[in-house]
Amino acid sequence: NKLAGKAVALTLEGTRPLVCEVQALVVPTKLSFPKRVSSGLDSRRVELMIAVLQKTIRLPLERFDIFVSTTSGLKIFEPGLDLGICLAIISSFKNKPIRNGTLAVSEVSLLGELRSVSHIEKRVKEAKRLGFTKVISANDFETLPEVVRKVFI
Repeated sequence: NKLAGKAVALTLEGTRPLVCEVQALVVPTKLSFPKRVSSGLDSRRVELMIAVLQKTIRLPLERFDIFVSTTSGLKIFEPGLDLGICLAIISSFKNKPIRNGTLAVSEVSLLGELRSVSHIEKRVKEAKRLGFTKVISANDFETLPEVVRKVFI
């Protein structure tokens, strides 16, 4: 994964774990109200994650248009993708790719706390089986700022 703005997350399709790529594009804007566009994701959830990033890690996103999408036409409305959305946005903003073999799976609260998601053990097991070496979740991290310090050096 040498491209900035991409994060891999793991969701559930019924009870089957499914790997999903989240892509974000963060670009400067001249508009008074920056664009917030999402495809394949709950647009309100994406806006919440943007607000959480602004508050908890002080990203100055109010001057940027943000486009967030899932790949392969997937439509996913599950909070387990929150962390993947956040990491993709941060990656694009900082223009720094996320390390290969990294997968994110966690809900992110309004205060930036990581929350465990349903069937986390099954998801982690599937991620390891698929060759992911680093699974970022509420099992190992408590807050979003803590994740950012470890993932983006």
